[in-house]
Amino acid sequence: MKKIFLPIFILTWTLVLTGLWIIQPSNSTSSVLEYIFVGVICLFFLLGGFFGYARMKRKKQGLPEEDELSRKIAQKSAAISFYLSVVLWLTLIFIQSHFLIDIKWLLSSGMIGMAIIFFISWLIINNQGIDEK
Repeated sequence: MKKIFLPIFILTWTLVLTGLWIIQPSNSTSSVLEYIFVGVICLFFLLGGFFGYARMKRKKQGLPEEDELSRKIAQKSAAISFYLSVVLWLTLIFIQSHFLIDIKWLLSSGMIGMAIIFFISWLIINNQGIDEK
């Protein structure tokens, strides 16, 4: 149950903080980029909820929450997404040094980009399988 509680706790706080971000009072109107960020965060919240539900369902059936193959897939996708995230951050820093971009948007784009990179690498590795070398 401990392994199930932490992801649900993190997902709940992500949703709460996103909601606070949406309803914060500001003088300017929301831009399209803010709505895209909120949409991506909500999409990841729904995916996390789906994976949490699937994990609880497997636990009720008596199956292990995490097997060796899924652990290897997560490790390999994390390693690949780490290197791609470094390239993403270097690209964002390069863009920020040549153009006037608010640091808030730079950090938001980097964090959401990292989540998207991890999810895409996990999808590709999960569908291809792991090459045992």
